[in-house]
Amino acid sequence: MKGLFTLGALAVVVGSVAAADPPAPWKLPEADGQKWVTRVKAVARDGWSVELQGNEITVRRSKPVAMVRVLANAPEGAKPIPDGQRAIKFVLRFAPAMSMDEYERLAAVNAASEKEYDRLHRAVGLPHKFDDFVATTPEEKKRVEEFRAAVAKLPRHTPPDLYTPDHSIYFLHPWDGWSSPADEAVAAECRDVEDTLMRFFGMYSPAAAARRQRVGQYLPEQRK
Repeated sequence: MKGLFTLGALAVVVGSVAAADPPAPWKLPEADGQKWVTRVKAVARDGWSVELQGNEITVRRSKPVAMVRVLANAPEGAKPIPDGQRAIKFVLRFAPAMSMDEYERLAAVNAASEKEYDRLHRAVGLPHKFDDFVATTPEEKKRVEEFRAAVAKLPRHTPPDLYTPDHSIYFLHPWDGWSSPADEAVAAECRDVEDTLMRFFGMYSPAAAARRQRVGQYLPEQRK
């Protein structure tokens, strides 16, 4: 009887745990956010605003920017193509603190997956543009399908880019690799704002700190 009672009590406990609400998503304390807004404002340029919303601090240029686009493999001397206007902004998305050890672990997983992706890509053995393969026969199409299935299983992480003593930060920028400000003075202004933000926070990636790679992730463009 005692054993039955113990099992029953255990079932109740397990059921209670299973039914518990999931942990609430992390939120940047308002006081911390306001402190960082004040700090970022102290280094912001004229003509740029700094605002806090939730876990994000957005640094935005007050006036939209005329953009131009350079096509891939364009001939030397080709003129850039007008590409509308964009609201230039940089976003600092705060998150819980992450140790350098944990960042390096996630980065190592990504590096291994990238190496395996390259191997799988070469093994397809078909003409391609990026991941678009020219496959005509059933066997070739099967190879491409197997490649895509294998790539989908590769583990990938999105580690943070920057940090404070108390937080990690995901940095989102407006550069898609194709478009840039048409006016060089405006382009220099935007680069200066980005560089200032990079210097203001700690940086996880040694390659990014050495300017061998861009910091952060592309923020989907916003046009006006």
